[in-house]
Amino acid sequence: MSTRLLYRTFGVRTFDLVKTTYDKGATYFHLVKKPAHRRCVCCKSRAVGLDSARTYPLRSVPIGSKPVFMVITLYTLICINCSARRQESRDIADPRKSYTRAFARLVVELSSKMTILDIARYLRVGWDLVKSIIADSLRRRARRRSWKGVRRIAIDEFAVRKGHTYMTLVVDLDSGRVLYWALGKDHTALEPFFRKLRRSGAQLEAIAVDMSGAYLKAIRLYAPPGVVVVHDRYHVVSLMNDVLDNIRNQEMKRLAGEGRRAIVGGRYLLLTASEKLEEQPDRKARLDQLLAANELLHKAYLLKEDLRLFWSCGSKQEAADFLRRWRAEARALKNRHMTRMAGTISRAIFAILAWYDHPISTGPLEGINNKVKVMKRVAYGYRDDEFFGLRLLFIHEAKFRLAGA
Repeated sequence: MSTRLLYRTFGVRTFDLVKTTYDKGATYFHLVKKPAHRRCVCCKSRAVGLDSARTYPLRSVPIGSKPVFMVITLYTLICINCSARRQESRDIADPRKSYTRAFARLVVELSSKMTILDIARYLRVGWDLVKSIIADSLRRRARRRSWKGVRRIAIDEFAVRKGHTYMTLVVDLDSGRVLYWALGKDHTALEPFFRKLRRSGAQLEAIAVDMSGAYLKAIRLYAPPGVVVVHDRYHVVSLMNDVLDNIRNQEMKRLAGEGRRAIVGGRYLLLTASEKLEEQPDRKARLDQLLAANELLHKAYLLKEDLRLFWSCGSKQEAADFLRRWRAEARALKNRHMTRMAGTISRAIFAILAWYDHPISTGPLEGINNKVKVMKRVAYGYRDDEFFGLRLLFIHEAKFRLAGA
């Protein structure tokens, strides 16, 4: 192979080709640094002398399916200018790596189309090597990210694995990027995020978050002053659905005979949005029968459906009046579950009404959670939480044809 072809194909520009050898189906290009490129690594002076030499075989881009190695000979340079005694630079590979930069770029490119195991088998290298190359690339990309333009974010958690192991995610609602991840879901999980956010110079305006006490505590302790907290529709309605289900369970324990039989098996009918049941006459008739048999459930169900109209009010003032009336009707039922729900809304009323100033939600995070499940399924799970977190930072780019997990 000509030196020019080697340089243009493999990106080797500062080395001379000494010889080419072949062994067990692999190709070895033996290289030595060009004299014109020998410089002191400390002061960059060309006035250097040569001392001992060492040889390093570096894995490079394959030719077809045949492995290729760049066997580089590096001398220890003695600088006449600064008296430093250092080994000359590798140029084609990072320090202490067993592969060239071109090989690393190939692995990263393949990771968007193949799994780690497939890449390792194709390139005939270890699974751990492929994983470490991808992880290094993700770390470099993460360090280059700028948070200066971050204005609106969403915070939520999801289960990483069985056994109540959770991970906290923060998403930029304007770009769709995952900004931050941390194991756990207590308030301390968010302290590093807000510390880095302050250093970035970002002017954070609003945060969409559920009613978790831990996240609200983190925002109170660490978030920039003046940031607006927004409780979105999904979590408020979900909380009301839990209340309605608790009332159903309470009534099932209280009642017997025909009254109990009327509400058995009606959980999903009560929790389903009314407009969806309009398209299913049989289920709608069953719901009407259930509500006619229990006055408390009927009133609670109507309040649940009424609460869903809050986000269609014409103005923030109209929405505030709506909530005032709704809380009064909820307390009038004199049911402990509804009274507690009215109290929860009273305590969170400013964050709920804030939606009319900043109409944001954690919805994009719910979509990301679905992508996370697919990514975990393709990878058959992740043993390394740090690598998993790095993959999450760029999950908005994933296609999931072959997830590169």
